[in-house]
Amino acid sequence: MLFDPGWAAHLLLLAAEEAAAVEAESGGLFDFGGTLVLQIVNFLLLMTILSAVFYGPISRVIEERSEYIRSNAGSAQRRFDEAKALADQYEQELRITRLEAQQVIAAAEAEAQKIRAQQLAEAQREAQERIAQAQADLDRQKQAALASLSGEVEAISRTLSEKLLSDSGRRF
Repeated sequence: MLFDPGWAAHLLLLAAEEAAAVEAESGGLFDFGGTLVLQIVNFLLLMTILSAVFYGPISRVIEERSEYIRSNAGSAQRRFDEAKALADQYEQELRITRLEAQQVIAAAEAEAQKIRAQQLAEAQREAQERIAQAQADLDRQKQAALASLSGEVEAISRTLSEKLLSDSGRRF
């Protein structure tokens, strides 16, 4: 095994002992000698470099990403509002169209009723005319039949009377 955890613990223990020895020599937790100023300058230089190299671009990317998300959220909200407006407009137009369709259906039904009533009246009028014409035809045929029968009855009566008279003349 290449890495022995006991070895690392041992190394940390040695570093802690060295730090304790250095602290004991300096006399306190902080050393206010020339290294503190050097450490402050080092820290400020590190912060400047990190700000220029690392934090600036990351901040810029984060800001661009935030702006992108805000613009997308705004765009999505606008599209949602447009879709909602279109849905409302569609519902309104659908409602108007249904009302118009109902009016057209009602008008068509009224027109159909009117046409039906007219056709029924026309059919009744034609039926009455045909009945009257048939009645007139029957009356004419009846009169013709009666006239015809009257002539025949008269002829038969004449024939019978002549026959009776001729038969009675023979008897006498």
